[in-house]
Amino acid sequence: MPETGRPKVLLVESLYHPDGEALLAEHADVITASDATDEELAIAIRDAHAALVRYPARLGREVIREARNLLVISTSGRGTDAIDIAEATERGIAVVNNPGLGRVPVSEHTLALILDLAKEVTRDDRRVRAGVGWEDRHESQRFELEERTLGIIGLGSIGREVARKCRAAFNMRVIAYDPYVEPATVAPLGIELVETLDELLTASAVVTCHAELTPETRGMLGEAQLRRMRPEAILVNTARGPIVQPDALALALREGWIRGAALDVFAVEPPGPDNPLYALDNLVLTPHTAGLTAEARRELALSAATQVLQVLRGERPRALVNPIVWDEVRERRPTTY
Repeated sequence: MPETGRPKVLLVESLYHPDGEALLAEHADVITASDATDEELAIAIRDAHAALVRYPARLGREVIREARNLLVISTSGRGTDAIDIAEATERGIAVVNNPGLGRVPVSEHTLALILDLAKEVTRDDRRVRAGVGWEDRHESQRFELEERTLGIIGLGSIGREVARKCRAAFNMRVIAYDPYVEPATVAPLGIELVETLDELLTASAVVTCHAELTPETRGMLGEAQLRRMRPEAILVNTARGPIVQPDALALALREGWIRGAALDVFAVEPPGPDNPLYALDNLVLTPHTAGLTAEARRELALSAATQVLQVLRGERPRALVNPIVWDEVRERRPTTY
């Protein structure tokens, strides 16, 4: 039974690491709602004082409206598209995220996918296991990354780290498209900003996506954009699945508009068993694991738990997404926490 006077924390799916859950349990009564429907979440959230949501689970408007005591919602990472922030803000609920912790693992995973496509590692592995691949190995289209042009969509901390690694390892020319970044801020990093997405797509041998999912970026890579890429180019997406239109990508890969692609994220997660992308051998897939190294899982879990507990104690968290509600949150917080 919950202990009197302790706040209640709802985990919408478990956290990435037990250390985070243990930290929460020291100071709160923790309820886990793994695989819960929206109807079940609406019931579970009614008496919760805090909630943590792990993508691809979501806390939408109808669920948040059922909360009577909720003070804070935390994501499990940087992205906040799993939370209806407008509804939370309207109800005076703080939303926190955990930025900066994906920079190393996601950038490393991105390079792994780029190298896999460039060197045909996964494709060759499948062929060798099938007893083929030796007779035509001199005819492959493997290519070198040295001095090629890398195009980055989205220049947050991950995009900049990918740029740094690719310049250092392969002496790549790095161009980027991000309308919210000033050229002067990235020029010292050896990154050249381009004015349009089209300019990036037509110039790049490797295109990698690190943009946040917003109304502006949702579906931004569709048929028209993929047709502008070079036929020898490759595309990597470790950001959010809905940025790339899956039907357009499948068509591009089947018809050879681009040479190959790698996805760590999908429009629907997990993708269904009949997903047409599975039939394409010029596509490498991973199950949204780019940021899930052992080190990152622990850091993310502890960061999320720490910020939730800070809010419950009346302390301003480090990554408050909607600061306009902070005074209201402190006023509503029971003094017994």
